[in-house]
Amino acid sequence: MCRDEPAKDLLQRCESGDQAAAEELYRRYAQRLWRFAESEICQRLRRRIEPDDILQSVFRTFFRRTSAGEFAVNHSGALWQLLVRITLSKVLGQIQRHRAAKRDLQVELPSYGESAFPLVDRRPSAAEAVALVDEIEHLSSKLKPPGQEILGLHLEGHNKSEIARQAGCSRRFVTLTLERVKTLLDQRLADYSDESA
Repeated sequence: MCRDEPAKDLLQRCESGDQAAAEELYRRYAQRLWRFAESEICQRLRRRIEPDDILQSVFRTFFRRTSAGEFAVNHSGALWQLLVRITLSKVLGQIQRHRAAKRDLQVELPSYGESAFPLVDRRPSAAEAVALVDEIEHLSSKLKPPGQEILGLHLEGHNKSEIARQAGCSRRFVTLTLERVKTLLDQRLADYSDESA
């Protein structure tokens, strides 16, 4: 199996029950999703659930729904966004579960050595991350292929040369596309400012 095989092809093979394709998708995304899940789990919740638990649940859901033909993606960026949304959903589900009356994290006393007045966590909340994914999807909808793939690869942390190679376009086109994304984002922020004024 080619490790550069497009995500949409791997997804199609997963739908038909190809175990090797499923293993390749797991290899590509598991580590980044684990880190993402860890960043979204608050310190108190970490006493009760591990990122590994979230990751296993994410891939169980993903492969079950893939085998049912529920997903269609055009590029790796879209697949990453899909996996992020599933991960956020799992994290939010755990937060809600552990904030239920008898499990409420807020009523637990801090453990020995932990401040009774912990510093505020400055990382984005799961809800804020969901809003960010929605904004990314909105921006992506304003782009034509391969612009959507370029945005997805950029968000994954690839540099312009890598993006150009993977998207099959020039580095100049990548630069122009990312400049367009910035313009769209600036306009979106301006619209929000006008609405709140």
